[in-house]
Amino acid sequence: MKTTLSIFAAALITISSAFAGIDAPEASATGMAIMKQGSMIKLFYKGTKTADVKVAIYNASNRIVFSETIRNVDGFVRPYNFSSLNEGEYSIVLTGENGRQVERVTYTLGKVEKLANVLQISGDKNRYMLTVANKGKDALTVKIYDQKGTLVYNETEQVEGDYARVFSLNQVLGAVTFEVSDSKGITKLISL
Repeated sequence: MKTTLSIFAAALITISSAFAGIDAPEASATGMAIMKQGSMIKLFYKGTKTADVKVAIYNASNRIVFSETIRNVDGFVRPYNFSSLNEGEYSIVLTGENGRQVERVTYTLGKVEKLANVLQISGDKNRYMLTVANKGKDALTVKIYDQKGTLVYNETEQVEGDYARVFSLNQVLGAVTFEVSDSKGITKLISL
């Protein structure tokens, strides 16, 4: 009887350890990444579960120049416009369920080679006119992001000469950011 019980226990342990990996949940990737385009820094974040996440940007003197709390998310992409900041070293600190993560960026003013402008049409808060000074033929890509950094418009057009277009953004609430790129990869970001 003892022998049968010992064999049964050994078999149960062997079977349990063989299947242990099947029921174990996979570890989710978590973290943040930074992508820099001119004066715009895009922060990409992916967490393991829905939670509040705090983002703070510090200058070289370790003073906060911007902070916000993004509530109830498990991931996001946020653009941060550094055009009103001085050139220098900055730290982007993300604090969430998995602790604190820091990315360092160097912001330098770049040469603006593409003249683009966005004007809000008077009397209508959701209509904007984009103008781009251009010579010759070119492919212009226009992307529009809402205040949460969500892409709401993306189109590439072949243009000859200057470009102007009115955008009605009735479905977008709050601030918007226009990203205009040409075929050479020259990009300008305009936030309103």
